[in-house]
Amino acid sequence: MHFRKFSAGLNHISVKTPHLLTILLAIAAPIYAQMEQSSSSASIPKDTLTTTNAPTRLSPMSDTGDLASTLFVEDRITLEFMTGVMFSPCGLGPSAPVFNYQQNNIRLGWMLVSPDDKENPFRDTPFRGNFEALFEVTGSYIWESFGTYMTGITGIVRYNFVQPNWIVVPYIQGGAGVIYTNARNWSNQEAIGGNWEFTPQFGAGLKFLIDDNFSFNIEGAFQHISNANTSARNEGVNAYGGFAGFTYYFDDLWLQDGKH
Repeated sequence: MHFRKFSAGLNHISVKTPHLLTILLAIAAPIYAQMEQSSSSASIPKDTLTTTNAPTRLSPMSDTGDLASTLFVEDRITLEFMTGVMFSPCGLGPSAPVFNYQQNNIRLGWMLVSPDDKENPFRDTPFRGNFEALFEVTGSYIWESFGTYMTGITGIVRYNFVQPNWIVVPYIQGGAGVIYTNARNWSNQEAIGGNWEFTPQFGAGLKFLIDDNFSFNIEGAFQHISNANTSARNEGVNAYGGFAGFTYYFDDLWLQDGKH
């Protein structure tokens, strides 16, 4: 019996691993490419750069200048829409039951600092960037295997890695929220026992800068769902998945011509 359970667990991990590796590869590849480009650019002194030896940009956006450093500044307000799918179990924590859902997120962001602020401890390091606080409204459709919907709010803190002249901005984030769901009405499971559940989570993603106001985003995420033992049923759900969407960067909210 134990051997069968162990074999089933290994089989589940082997099925889910390619999905996770695909998400990680999609996030890592553009970062590596830009690091290679930055390394080659640094080897040429600025005073010797010409039209023939200047490094090639990774995108036709070669006339945008340092767009990342212009967009990611203190007090910038952003509006973000992300949609994706989450799968459980994920190989960590509870092994059952299956709990898969499609999720849509609307996020309002506020950038807390600029990359080159004197107070920013990372401004002259490879980790140059800025912090962003986000308020998220989320709604999910559960397609497998119990419950039909989840809706709630989440608070998120994000760190954007902003390097000069990069047109792809990596980020990491973490947060926690609360959701309301009807999944507890399915009494044949022990994972979700309350209508109100908590959702600690973390993720990482990439922002592909399109123009002065828009970016296209991809994101990998991990989410935990449980009720902190406020209900008799609380085995919880651990899910992983991916999202895609867009961010709009406002010009005139709290800023004048992109500056304070």
